[in-house]
Amino acid sequence: MSKRLWGVFLSAFSLVSVPTLAQEELPTKIQNYFNSYQEEFPVEKAYLQLDKYTYTLGEEAWFSAYLVAGGVQVPSPLSKTLYVDIFDGDGLLLTQKTIQIENGRGAGSYLIPRFGKTGIYQIRAYTTWMRNFGEEYFFQQTITVIDGQGGSFLPQLDFTSIQAENGKTRYQAELKAITSSGNPLSNQEIALTSWSNGEEVYSQKIQLNNQGQASFSFSIPTGSFPDQHLELTFQENPDYAVSQKIKLPYSLHQADIQFLPEGGNWVLGKKSILAFRAVYPDGSPANITGFIEGIEDSNFESQFGGLGKIELTPTQKELFAVIREKNSGEEIRIPLPKVEEKGLAIQVQNNSGASYISAIVQGNLESGSLLLVSHTRGLINYMIQGQLTNGVWGVRIPKQNLPSGINTITVLDNEGRPLLERLVFIQNPDRLDLEVEKVGSLSKRGKLKLDLSSKWGESPATGSFSVAVADASQVTDETLEHGSIFSHLLLSSDLQGKIYRPGYYFKDQEQETLAELDLLMLTHGWRRFNWEDIKSEKFPDNGFFIEEGITLTGQVKEQNQTKKGLGGGKISALVGEGIELIGSEFGPDGKFIFSGLNYTDSATVTLTAEDSRVKNFIDLFIDRPEPPFKRLKGTYPSEISWPKELAESYQARMLMQELNSKDKITDLEGITVEAKTLQEEQTSGRKLYGEGDASINPDEIPGSVGYTNIFQMIQGRVAGVRVNINGFDVSVQIRGVGSIQAGTAPLYLLDNVPVDAGLLFQVNPRDVQSIEVFKDPAKTAIFGTQGANGVIAVYTKTGAGLSYESVGGNLVLKYGGYDLVREFYSPKYDTQSPSTTDERATIYWNPKIETSESGKASFEFFNSDIAQKLLLIIEGMDSQGRLGRLVKILE
Repeated sequence: MSKRLWGVFLSAFSLVSVPTLAQEELPTKIQNYFNSYQEEFPVEKAYLQLDKYTYTLGEEAWFSAYLVAGGVQVPSPLSKTLYVDIFDGDGLLLTQKTIQIENGRGAGSYLIPRFGKTGIYQIRAYTTWMRNFGEEYFFQQTITVIDGQGGSFLPQLDFTSIQAENGKTRYQAELKAITSSGNPLSNQEIALTSWSNGEEVYSQKIQLNNQGQASFSFSIPTGSFPDQHLELTFQENPDYAVSQKIKLPYSLHQADIQFLPEGGNWVLGKKSILAFRAVYPDGSPANITGFIEGIEDSNFESQFGGLGKIELTPTQKELFAVIREKNSGEEIRIPLPKVEEKGLAIQVQNNSGASYISAIVQGNLESGSLLLVSHTRGLINYMIQGQLTNGVWGVRIPKQNLPSGINTITVLDNEGRPLLERLVFIQNPDRLDLEVEKVGSLSKRGKLKLDLSSKWGESPATGSFSVAVADASQVTDETLEHGSIFSHLLLSSDLQGKIYRPGYYFKDQEQETLAELDLLMLTHGWRRFNWEDIKSEKFPDNGFFIEEGITLTGQVKEQNQTKKGLGGGKISALVGEGIELIGSEFGPDGKFIFSGLNYTDSATVTLTAEDSRVKNFIDLFIDRPEPPFKRLKGTYPSEISWPKELAESYQARMLMQELNSKDKITDLEGITVEAKTLQEEQTSGRKLYGEGDASINPDEIPGSVGYTNIFQMIQGRVAGVRVNINGFDVSVQIRGVGSIQAGTAPLYLLDNVPVDAGLLFQVNPRDVQSIEVFKDPAKTAIFGTQGANGVIAVYTKTGAGLSYESVGGNLVLKYGGYDLVREFYSPKYDTQSPSTTDERATIYWNPKIETSESGKASFEFFNSDIAQKLLLIIEGMDSQGRLGRLVKILE
């Protein structure tokens, strides 16, 4: 969408009016900057609703995507491509999903590997355009993945003492190990390993007694590492070990404790609110109490999320706080922010029953003009000039001008320098009202119809929603922990750092909750707009553009370099067999770009170019997009989660999933015929030499997206195969084959064509369908003497592995498009009756339901065999960005 069109679109949703201050240079400059920011650089935000937050290995995680733009946060008309990255419990990138966005909406899913890792997975969602503004705007979420068959080892750890001194943290712990049935692991040995910053820092063996218990202690180097954890391993049998990872708690010395005066300043003799935030390196709250030295009645105590505040009038410039951890008794002493002799302080009142926000500025600065600017997400809603009178200046900001979300109040001097800044959260009655009526009984395999109505005030509202219905005995509402469409779009995405249990702040409108939300505003201050940038009219342009489809970039180069170089020319791209034909141009630098391509899965792309000077004596090269994050810091639970009902239904759910996998099973009058997918059939047909002794499927390797070459996928995965990678050089030795005469290097095949290791090194791992490793002399005999040292055969997903080589201005390659949107399987028991037991956890999932002009929509599904109560969660928005959410138990 052009910038001009976006400006027209934005003006249609103008929310506020600002007093005209055109005669004043600074206010006009600020107003013009924010207007340009909204029109030229509208911020995008993403949100994903998931069908649930706890999964078993082998399950599919379903998500519905929302993308909004600008300070008005309407469904984005800008980006058409959303990237969803999924990381395992250790922070390793597992996969990247490319989701097509239409009218701010999209959908996708991720099949969790059946034999993958358990733990806390991390999800990030973002557009390329969002990367201009920083990671703070990215959607971030976690899910818990358990092994439905892994209940043989469930350790429970209790840390009875944590002490830090001389650069070491010493732990005293009690361990109890049981099985899912509650039986102790009597007299078993447990291997313990401590990890910090990705490195092993301690290990030992622990012997359990006949009650499955043990006491032990250990020490590790003290550091602020968000990924520090313990790995406990139980050797269930000689061939199988079960590992569980648990967060290693921190000493108080590792906590980040900040005391923050309201507005950023406090002044001698002026009453101020001093808020504090106490969190550990992983973002979890510290439970503290303490007092300010030399100040009477200055005791304080942390509340929800490690936050708290005290109100006091400072009488000296340097103050210290004595802090104690409530549970361990650890004590530290830290300095408070310096108290200014001259300056300004601010007190802001946001009473829920008042129609305005009051801001009182106090100080002892010399008289001068001040400017107060109030804005929400860059939309200025109030701006006024004033000055201190008898050391005080009061302002009332009408709430009717303020949209819901974080409102920023800034006080500047007459040169535009920020002196004070305060965040205030506004919750207006601008939510969509959602209601659902149930038709039908909640019986075994009973048919249910739900009628959804959406209203804005008394008027019907047309909107787009996502619906998740789950068995309430297997799935609980985890909104407080993981948040919602409200908490992310209105809160988390506009604050820096981790928000502990973000959904908590939206659970109700009680005074206690509102007070804790205001504490969050006092302690998570983040200057979204840099006032120096505003003065210099600098905008957040880091070179990332709006993607209106699949984007392909590359480079044209001379085959034989000349002094004159390229002259520039034309280039075309043919997608598939006529899916799309698009032309472009390149300059003397040879760079080209194709944007706005629209296709799913992967397609053959034929590039044809001709230079005005050297004609077709050129080579074409494609830039392979790389995920911006290949690894994050791991996230670990404070205790091992074992949802009993979800685990008990694991076998039945996996069986039902296999029997009803539409792309692999055809049901013919009760006779099940299993067949390979078309892609598998084509790949099998291309394997002229059959299956190897070992087969590697890259799509089943956790973290394969993070690999840069195929040898990394082979390394350590095939017994007897040794792979050494040194830069761009690689050597492979297959044990048990080879001879002195033949050397040691195996034969390499790319789609049945012999190649050298160098060419194989350049093949993108994402384009590989399978890797076959031949070790047995009986199997390698078919290759003759060339196969004497073993064979590694690589088959691409297209059979076009050699097409990466450019010939005479032409290049044919396979290029990934949007991910296919899979359909959620929901049995229809009025037309079919599968014999398998139905114990589904997610009963119904629909990523996109539209309400009509009457605000109505209906959907139907069948209950499982065991669900007696259903958890219903509906989220969504209308075309003006108004949000709606409904959580309900159906009985």
